[in-house]
Amino acid sequence: MGSLSSRVLRHPGRAQAQQEPGSAAGSSPRRPEAGGDAAGHGFCYCPGSRKRKRSSGAFCYCHPDSETDEDEEEGDEQQRLLNTPRRKKLKSTSKYIYQTLFLNGENSDIKICALGEEWSLHKIYLCQSGYFSSMFSGSWKESSMNIIELEIPDQNIDIEALQVAFGSLYRDDVLIKPSRVIAILAAACMLQLMAYGY
Repeated sequence: MGSLSSRVLRHPGRAQAQQEPGSAAGSSPRRPEAGGDAAGHGFCYCPGSRKRKRSSGAFCYCHPDSETDEDEEEGDEQQRLLNTPRRKKLKSTSKYIYQTLFLNGENSDIKICALGEEWSLHKIYLCQSGYFSSMFSGSWKESSMNIIELEIPDQNIDIEALQVAFGSLYRDDVLIKPSRVIAILAAACMLQLMAYGY
């Protein structure tokens, strides 16, 4: 690892104002102005500092126009890195499961049909419901079927209520509008869904 060094940078205007009173009287040789001819010859005469030899084409903080092509390339590279789009934030597991498995129906192993609608679902999620758990575990004919037709005995249950009830098996929580409570509660009772935390 290289050695670390630090340098005090002085603002050119402040350094001139802080010159010693004797230096204006000619007691010491006057340095050329900052940014003058010396900057082009590889020397830096910063007011209030010693004469420094600059490496060829190096950037000097008191001569901002002395930036080199290497510095510009480095700045372009930094700008490119800063403008690199960030990696897409991953969805939470619950949101991913709801979107991928319930809404998109990926890898479904059973279709539930009711009220003219069809849902591509998964037996493992449906078994959270007492209704489906009994259906799949017993010696019922539906336990080996891939398509199940549900008969809806309650007229309060509609497609939207079934959508919410089935969707609740794939997510942590469900928001229910007050106007939809009766229909969703009827669907949840029919499917024997347990409500925790209420």
